[in-house]
Amino acid sequence: MQPLERPKVPASAGRAERKLLRQASRSPKTGARRSSQPGGIRWLSSSDTLLDHADVVIIGGGITGVGLLWDLTLRGFDVILLEQAGLGAGTSGAFHGLLHSGARYAGTESRTAAKCLAENRILKSIARPFIRDTGGLFVRLPEDDASWEKTWLAGCRAVGLRPKKVALDDLREAEPNLSPDILAAYRVPDAAIDGFGLLWSLLWLSADAGARVFFRARVTGFLTDEAGVRGVRVVGLDGAEEAAGAAVAEGRGPALEPGEIVAPVVVNATGPWAKDTAALAGPAAAAAVPVERDKGSLLIFAERVVSSVVNRLRPPGDGDILVPHGPVTIAGTTSAPVVGAGRPGPTPQEIELILTQSRAVLPALDTVPPLRAYAGLRPLLAGQGEPSVGRGAGRDFLLVDHGRDGKLAGLVTVAGGKFTTFRAMAEEAGNLVAELLGKTAACRTAEVGIPRLRRQPDASGLAATPEPVDKAGRAAAGAPERDLSGAFACECELVDLAHLLSLLDSGLKLSDARCLTRLGMGSCQGAFCANRLAGAMWQAGWPGTRRRPHTGEGAIAAELAAFRRARTAGLRAVEWGNQARLGVLAQALNQLTLGEADEAGKGATRR
Repeated sequence: MQPLERPKVPASAGRAERKLLRQASRSPKTGARRSSQPGGIRWLSSSDTLLDHADVVIIGGGITGVGLLWDLTLRGFDVILLEQAGLGAGTSGAFHGLLHSGARYAGTESRTAAKCLAENRILKSIARPFIRDTGGLFVRLPEDDASWEKTWLAGCRAVGLRPKKVALDDLREAEPNLSPDILAAYRVPDAAIDGFGLLWSLLWLSADAGARVFFRARVTGFLTDEAGVRGVRVVGLDGAEEAAGAAVAEGRGPALEPGEIVAPVVVNATGPWAKDTAALAGPAAAAAVPVERDKGSLLIFAERVVSSVVNRLRPPGDGDILVPHGPVTIAGTTSAPVVGAGRPGPTPQEIELILTQSRAVLPALDTVPPLRAYAGLRPLLAGQGEPSVGRGAGRDFLLVDHGRDGKLAGLVTVAGGKFTTFRAMAEEAGNLVAELLGKTAACRTAEVGIPRLRRQPDASGLAATPEPVDKAGRAAAGAPERDLSGAFACECELVDLAHLLSLLDSGLKLSDARCLTRLGMGSCQGAFCANRLAGAMWQAGWPGTRRRPHTGEGAIAAELAAFRRARTAGLRAVEWGNQARLGVLAQALNQLTLGEADEAGKGATRR
């Protein structure tokens, strides 16, 4: 395994943030025994055997795990994060981008509502570069129960929310596309949040301060002794993110002897898979994690049709949220229990339900084509006298110290919650971790601002400036130098080629770059830029870098195929009209330029 290079504190961080990060990386306050391995990010393969030690190992690379990584790094602990696929590959990469104010749960779950309101205010202070403060609306239609309005208002007041009633004339002036049948409307402090941008910045900042992050790293078991859990066994996975995820779902993995990471505390932050991960430590550990998987489907429309987040003024249900996110509008969600290890996509029935419910609030959607559909899995809390699935399951979060009532001291599970409450979840989990380690280290996440980073801090130069390269190596690899100024990798989303190459140089895959830059997420859904990316990856010497090119035709082809499949999967659910024609066009372009068959357009029909 190649050693990880030590990144520098980013120049974009403020003076206070830089000081805290450097203090954390030295860890004099906690007296932690730090690993000799430097901080950084690495994608494992099946040929890697990872041997290391740390204060804490976190399993799971969603917002729960990454938020805890940031919290513990600021406290000065030596932390390793393991993720079997890619960053935000589970729940965090498939939500609607809504920063809750708590109003959605004010009439049903006061504890969740109060936490959302408190974290909404904190995140607007510390993570402002990632938040579009759109405000939110709750609107009541004639078919909605009028008595719920009083229940909801009382619930809002109980948690400290003060919805402001909006005159209907003012509403129509502010949001002319909303239904003229709306009978009542209230403003609340909802907002839109860039989840992918926040995830990557938190990860990069944590790695910059000494944390070690490993992707394609699958935990196969726990190291235990008579005192409890003392670390994890881990193996590397090959292939693209989707291939790694499929291997895990099907129980396949490398046959090599697993590596080992020794740590006095291991945190299970695997979201919908928290029970499965706990089961690696035995049935008693799994029984202590009452988490069920619930699927939510969403639909993306090709235009930003509203300027505020819009919710139906009724108990939380299906298809009752519209979120303006960048240039698009996201509609959803649905709720359906999931049995088994698979990740089902949206069904035609769910798409029809979302369309029907969304158009009732926003008739203008009749003229706006759906761009794509997707589905994510929620980790919902079962039991506690509540219905165990769907809308009746709790949206609060769970923190389990498996050593408190059992024989698994050192194992902690944190699951459930919302993207909005990730910082609070991390604070409570971090307090427990500090207690288990016997250290006094206060949480700092409510006071340290999070700068937006466009790329990993150890990448040299500005994103618009090509990295200096070994020209002889480039020529040997068959990729001549060219001027990148003004060149776009994706014209729909204006992703400049130089920035994309800098991301590839830092080790990111196309799926990672897509999340950060909206690569391939525009109106053509990658039909035109996918083939252009082959040239960009060749230019980057991928899977090597421009500085150390190691161009592999097979690796580039596999990565492009995975990228196209991810794009076309969301197209198929809405493949009618213009989207059907786009699917056929994408298939034709791929066959004509690369001579390969594609799945896009195969199920296209005219409607």
